[in-house]
Amino acid sequence: MKDRGNDDVEKARLIDDFEMKKSSSPTSEQKRTEIVFWLGMLFLASVTMTVGNKYVMKEYPFANILTLLQNGCCVMMLLGGHRAGFIDFKEFKARQWKIFSVNAIFLTMQIVTSLQALPLVAIATVVAFRNMCTVVIAFVDYTFFGNRFSNSQIVGLCVTTVGMIIYAGQDINFNFWGYMWLLGNSFATVSNTFWNKVYITKFTRELKIQTSFGVSLIQQVETLPLVIVMAFARGEFSSSSSREYDGDASNASVDIFSLPFFVQFVLLITCVGGFLIGITYPKCFSLLSGTSVVVASTANKAASILIGMYVFGTILLPIQVFGLLICIGGSLYYAVESKRKK
Repeated sequence: MKDRGNDDVEKARLIDDFEMKKSSSPTSEQKRTEIVFWLGMLFLASVTMTVGNKYVMKEYPFANILTLLQNGCCVMMLLGGHRAGFIDFKEFKARQWKIFSVNAIFLTMQIVTSLQALPLVAIATVVAFRNMCTVVIAFVDYTFFGNRFSNSQIVGLCVTTVGMIIYAGQDINFNFWGYMWLLGNSFATVSNTFWNKVYITKFTRELKIQTSFGVSLIQQVETLPLVIVMAFARGEFSSSSSREYDGDASNASVDIFSLPFFVQFVLLITCVGGFLIGITYPKCFSLLSGTSVVVASTANKAASILIGMYVFGTILLPIQVFGLLICIGGSLYYAVESKRKK
């Protein structure tokens, strides 16, 4: 009887283990599906915001109005998400709005200068400049914040710099004003990075007095009056409604409602894309390691370059491709080593 009882217990245990394995299998499969979904969303958001913005700016060359539409759409989505209950905000206080007003200035500069540059230069050039910002940020980190780097990180930074020099030195798509806009974009990116490093980290991680979505809402809202003022100063509201679209955006007189349907559709996609980037990056970091997200982001950049070459007929010399690969590879290596150091 004792042996039989033990056999029954053992059978029951085996059945329970089998049932647990069956129940855990869909969970792991669900997680894989979730990872694939959010990586796909990150890919779509990244590519549409680069390729889509370049396409729209070629047809509708009003960077401030476009920024107003995109950031305004982002604000409405954040508020709608909060109303629906899946986006959390904490109490908004005057001090938060004051501190992030500086951040809003840098963010506005980042967006507008990037939009101004995109029609003038190849997407590969934009990617190269963004990777070069990594080197500048590291230099500022070392010089003013006393951050020290491993030999592997220094190698990555040096490789990134060499790649950028090779690419820029052979850029057959060189445009003076395009490069000037990208230099302004680089300045805004570096400045915004360190402002975020000091204040966003303090507010969201250390003091926990505001969520990342709350910070994003503050930033996006504060950009709106800035781009409205700049749009009026540049005469974008008057010129953009003075005549209907005639197939040539260079006349700087395009009515947004008379644009072809596909252009309006792409514009709408870019408005959604800005919001998606804001929510997909935190989600991907919660599901994957930082290194995996960096690798995925690098793959997205490469895809944007290839899609841009196809859509806009951009031609790159073999030496440019070589320099770009070195630049991206060095930046990726630096990012991976930085994560490993932590």
